[in-house]
Amino acid sequence: MAALAKATIHCPGCDEPIELAMRLDKNAKASPGEIVLAVDRSAVDEHLAQAHPESAEA
Repeated sequence: MAALAKATIHCPGCDEPIELAMRLDKNAKASPGEIVLAVDRSAVDEHLAQAHPESAEA
């Protein structure tokens, strides 16, 4: 299924942008007229698997 929305976050360690894709969550219990989006974390997981400096805030 194609992404319904996209958002960009920044890694707190290296400040590299990470693009998140959001898709319709068909398993969520939504009220009539509501939709629930699920975030595809694969880009975050892939980024965190790479070696990069820890956050200065930690």
